[in-house]
Parts: sequence; structure tokens; C-alpha cells
Amino acid sequence: MKNDNVKSFTVLVAICVVVAALMGIVNVITAPIIEKIEAQKVQDAMLVVLPTGQNFTKLDVEVVNDSVQEIYTEANGGYVFKISATGYASGMVIMCGINADGVVTGATCIASSETLEKEKTYGQSFVGKDSDSVGSVDTVTGATLTTSAYKEAIITALDTYELLTESEAQND
Repeated sequence: MKNDNVKSFTVLVAICVVVAALMGIVNVITAPIIEKIEAQKVQDAMLVVLPTGQNFTKLDVEVVNDSVQEIYTEANGGYVFKISATGYASGMVIMCGINADGVVTGATCIASSETLEKEKTYGQSFVGKDSDSVGSVDTVTGATLTTSAYKEAIITALDTYELLTESEAQND
């Protein structure tokens, strides 16, 4: 009986080792592909939210707000912000473009676990808004948590834009 238990345990451990090794190999093969796809997704989203943008460059700055994941600048003085938000579920990632005049040129959700999918079209509501007028955008009834989090992400982008442009003005 004891030999049967040892044999079963050994077979189980061997199976686990083989499966773990296979998963590791698959990860090594697919990780660069996934990274490339994600980078292209971000690049495409930048052109959606800032259509006139050229020569995007990722900034290496420390941000005061933890929800700002990445900041990109472009040749015409605009910025693109990649922001994480939590609405109904966590993991919503929003890209927001702001031109050199401080006006939102576009916003799109590139990742989400939300249930009603209101985040897919809600970004259009912010086009043409600045920090003074963004408050006038209404949340969507039935998707209040999602749209409220989305709106907060846009406000965060505008606030961060103002901090960056104030900092640049002081350095000039």
C-alpha cells in the first residue's frame, strides 16, 4: 500500500514538473509576441485619441497620481495619458489625448472588465472639453460606476497635463 502511494505521488510530481516546464516554454515563446501586440495597441490608441499627433515619445517622469501609468508627448505639443481606473470592476485602462491648448481630443478604453460596455463609446463625450468644462459631461444611468470612473480618469489626465505644462513653463 505504501509503495502505491509513493508511486502515485511520484507520478503526480512528474506530471506537474512537465506541465510547468511546458507552460514556461510557451510563456517564453509568446511573451514577446504579446508585448509587441500590446505596444501596437497603445500606438493605435494614441492616434485615435490624438489624431494629429506625430512622433510620440514616452516621458520618463514621476507622476503624482498612481492611476497615471504612462505619459506620451508628441511633436505638436500634445500629450497622451494612459490611465488605470476602477469602475464596476478593476482593470479599466483609458487612453486620453490632450492637445497643446489643454483640450481633450479623444478618449478610448483599451482594456476593461466592465459588464455593460458603456466605456467603449463614453470617451466621445469628452472631445472638446477642457478642465473647466469636463464637469458638464453626464454619467450614464445604469453604468454610473463605470462612467464615473471614466470621468475621473479624464479629470486626472487634465490635472496631470496642467502640472506638466506648469512645470515646463517654470523651466523655460
